[in-house]
Amino acid sequence: MKKLAVILMVLAIPVAGVFADKVVPAEKLPQQAKDFISTNFPGKSAMYVEADFNEYEVNLNDGTEISFSGKGEWKNVKSYTGIPASILPEAVTSHVTQNYQDVIIMEADKEWNGLEIKLSNRMELYFDNSGKLIGQKFDD
Repeated sequence: MKKLAVILMVLAIPVAGVFADKVVPAEKLPQQAKDFISTNFPGKSAMYVEADFNEYEVNLNDGTEISFSGKGEWKNVKSYTGIPASILPEAVTSHVTQNYQDVIIMEADKEWNGLEIKLSNRMELYFDNSGKLIGQKFDD
């Protein structure tokens, strides 16, 4: 029984390595992801890039974290200094600026049916794909 456990453990280690995230150079990012970073985060650069199957996790030199699909489309952006309005639909940024003055957007998460936005006042806003507010809650 102990031999079987040892054999299974020895076989599991290489298999686990196949599914692990791999650190890759920023040059390996899809062109669309590189363009997104240079356009929306001018002066910032990718300090750390992890590739996992068909997704990329990028940490910029200002602490911003961005998740990209394998094609380079952003999926999630998280920044403690604020997310640029240029990545969000106009209706979303308009709603936030009208209803939450002096509050920054700290996280944006694309979902299949819209966007989830987290603000610095701990409010979470949910928008459909057209930018219409469909819900909100306070993250306690």
